Amino acid sequence: MLPCQRDLFAAHVGSEDVGDYHVTEPGWYAVDDGEHVVLGPFTSLAECERNIRDHARMQPKTV
Repeated sequence: MLPCQRDLFAAHVGSEDVGDYHVTEPGWYAVDDGEHVVLGPFTSLAECERNIRDHARMQPKTV
């Protein structure tokens, strides 16, 4: 059985929120709908969104 796939969203983590998301630096991150960081940091929203699309494309397809 495959783990439940979650949607990813781009979120900007500012320097004041670094500890809240358990990341070491501010930037753009891909977070799942449970607010867990999956990918990042990225320098721009566009770069983050490209990586979200690539990540989704690489995931196994469910039937």
